[in-house]
Amino acid sequence: MDTISPTRARSSTWALRVAVILHLFTLLWESITAGQLVTFNLEALPLHYAGAFAVHIVAGTQVLAAAWNWFGSERTRGLALLVLSAVALGLGFLQATTGTYGPLQVHVPLAMALTGLVAGTAIMAWRA
Repeated sequence: MDTISPTRARSSTWALRVAVILHLFTLLWESITAGQLVTFNLEALPLHYAGAFAVHIVAGTQVLAAAWNWFGSERTRGLALLVLSAVALGLGFLQATTGTYGPLQVHVPLAMALTGLVAGTAIMAWRA
């Protein structure tokens, strides 16, 4: 019989929760710096650029934490969190690409969709 210790289950759940919250904070940072760019404060451009790297790093960490959570304890909900985390990682790269090479009319709505997706995964990760 394959059983998972409660400590391991709690660790993987908390790792996922921390990763999702960090992902939300990096997206908040990106929103703040984007607001500065919209007001033509070009000093915010390096901060926004660096923030994009942080978003990708934290999104990758979230995928790893979701995988650990799924393999570790949460079979049903864990799979949904893993899939949504992977979609958020991919969407983040697409969104960043449109910021560099595409129109802002695509970049901004994708940022809003990404934020909503990560907020949804945060809600799922924090539900009992």
